[in-house]
Amino acid sequence: MILGWGNVRKSKHSLMNSKPSLSDVNQQLKKMRLNGQAIDLDKYLASFKLNKNAVASLKWLNNPIWWSRIENKSCILTPRIGDDVPFVRSLWADQDFIHSFHRLAKPLPASDEQLTKILNDEWSSSLDMNNSLHWIIRCPKGDPYGLLSLVEISCQHRRSEIILGVVPDSPFGLSTAAMLTLFEFYFKKIKFNKIISNVFEDNPRSLKSTMHLGFRVEGQFLKHTLDPTTNQFQNMTQLGLLKEDAFCSVNARLAKKLFS
Repeated sequence: MILGWGNVRKSKHSLMNSKPSLSDVNQQLKKMRLNGQAIDLDKYLASFKLNKNAVASLKWLNNPIWWSRIENKSCILTPRIGDDVPFVRSLWADQDFIHSFHRLAKPLPASDEQLTKILNDEWSSSLDMNNSLHWIIRCPKGDPYGLLSLVEISCQHRRSEIILGVVPDSPFGLSTAAMLTLFEFYFKKIKFNKIISNVFEDNPRSLKSTMHLGFRVEGQFLKHTLDPTTNQFQNMTQLGLLKEDAFCSVNARLAKKLFS
């Protein structure tokens, strides 16, 4: 397995003199990603005295699929990185977008240098270091229109929570295309089992569109989350999506319309 991230001799020998732990090797692989180094993962891992389970875990955690772009004719999802700072800042400056996308999102650091470091650190981390994945939603031409994140990822239970938002002037159907594009990656490529979506009670439009894509209501939580804008506790609806519902006939028709 070749990872497209150079010469790794110095990095490898820095660990060869000791018996590294899985965490040591994983941290070194993260540094290689940040430095843009390319390696043969199988040969690299074979140079250490690691048991089969540790090698299998490292191969899965560092599979290039986690850092690849996902695309089709209607949508492109690119991993969010430091180069995306200007676009991310424009979204955080849009209060309506943030309220719809993630009203509990923390403020961004004032320094672009610090924000670049944060985004690159998130991007380069494997799931055991940072249990989230973030993409920029782009139209087929490559212009950015929104964000899609998987958070609270559980590799053990193969589930995560989805957060998605696009700006008002995004191309028609882009939000739906992003979701359907994610389904292909999520359920077929990485073979996860379930996606969760939590919707505030004051966002019925989001609830309706989420259910339209096959999500089922699993529970309602009264006064569950404090809205920082209104300083009022909000009810939440939790929805879940399984593979069999993600590829239902309704979504199949939508995918054919959007992607063909």
